[in-house]
Amino acid sequence: MVLVVAVVAVAATVVAVVATVVVVVAAVEDVASVNIGHYQGEQPPRRSILPGGAVLLEVPVVTSKALSLGIWTRRGSTVEGPGCEGVSHFLEHMVFKGSQNRSAYEIAAAFDSMGAAIDAFTTKDMVAFTMKVLPEYFGDAVALLADMLMAPAFEPDAIKLEQEVVCEEIQEVLDTPEDRLHDAYAAHVYDGHPRGNPILGTAESVRSFDEDTLRREHAEVFAAKNLVFSLAGNLQPAHRELVIEAFAGAPTGTAAATPAAPAAPDTSSRQSSELVIQSSVVQTYFEFGNLGLPVDHPDRVSLLMLSNLLGGGMSSRIFQAVREREGLAYTVYNYTDMGPTTGLVSCAGSCSPDKEPRVWDVVNREYRRMLADGPTKAELDSNKAQIKSQVVFALEGVHNQMYRAAKNELFFGRFIPIAELVERVDAVDCEGIIRCAREWFDPDRLVRAVHRPTTKN
Repeated sequence: MVLVVAVVAVAATVVAVVATVVVVVAAVEDVASVNIGHYQGEQPPRRSILPGGAVLLEVPVVTSKALSLGIWTRRGSTVEGPGCEGVSHFLEHMVFKGSQNRSAYEIAAAFDSMGAAIDAFTTKDMVAFTMKVLPEYFGDAVALLADMLMAPAFEPDAIKLEQEVVCEEIQEVLDTPEDRLHDAYAAHVYDGHPRGNPILGTAESVRSFDEDTLRREHAEVFAAKNLVFSLAGNLQPAHRELVIEAFAGAPTGTAAATPAAPAAPDTSSRQSSELVIQSSVVQTYFEFGNLGLPVDHPDRVSLLMLSNLLGGGMSSRIFQAVREREGLAYTVYNYTDMGPTTGLVSCAGSCSPDKEPRVWDVVNREYRRMLADGPTKAELDSNKAQIKSQVVFALEGVHNQMYRAAKNELFFGRFIPIAELVERVDAVDCEGIIRCAREWFDPDRLVRAVHRPTTKN
């Protein structure tokens, strides 16, 4: 079936989800024979459950000269109710717009005066606020962050102003061809599942937010039971106590528990389909894919490796076939996005409109080759080294250690040591890759989504 989408689809690009491992691996004939003893004996973060239900994770990094703190919520855009689409992201904006004790400028100036690096983001699964600061400023910085997050002013004039800002952000997505396509693709593939909703919401939903709505939603999103504090660095007992004291006033929330992520859509009878957007673009943007799997699925590592084999690096099959051998595209890659109950797999990129049919043929051919024969031993060994290296390189630094601890807690409910991840990567075999290819990369079941130039009459 063909769906022609006019001027629809808003919102945020997929983020990559999975918190995994890292390690520097030498090139060896048999990666599975690598001695993983080097990765064993890793100590998990200290995990405490605070009054109210918040979780505090402490990751000692004795060589660090800075401290890294993350405040993570267990709620993102996927659990927003009808009419509140985009409220998690809007709350992320509004807490920077003034607290009951400080103006927006005073908050910004205070963080700058401490040299603190502050960041915030919203995904389908969480809202996060991260801070990196020197130890001598930690106490003041934590108190400021807590004031900002726990006691936002939500002044009506500031709400109206930020509604305009977020609506501009939504328009910016509509003017970004790959983002616009991705949002339409996700909505089509998820087929009514809330994970297909844009993180930013819509202009209509954003303009509907008022002070009462924001206070109600803030009390739930930032309820103590929904919070994970992740603290990393050369930690002293006082650092822990400063965090506990600063956030002691977290709201209790009214809901009995954090809403569970909705179940995955039923795709047992799904056939291939096509989604088409037309606008005044020059190139054709494409996504070929389908529903993926949840982040805790037993085949998670095998699917990540399969995606990397197909289009994860310069030696991957699709990159070599589409770009290097035939010159069909400058940008082409595969990705996976995994959530609590479901996810996406896709091959994405852009090409000249006249090359689109050939790109589709080449991607189909490479998928069918993988379904039939799987990877060679050399490909499998190379990709094991790549995956393990990516995982470990990403953990270097105090900020990344903070991220890792938080995401392990949020996605898996436990700390996953490097040794376990290395073992799981090394255990992937050809049969597992073929099984995943047949389940998630069968060309006869793919959604083909394209954003093409408008056809001239």
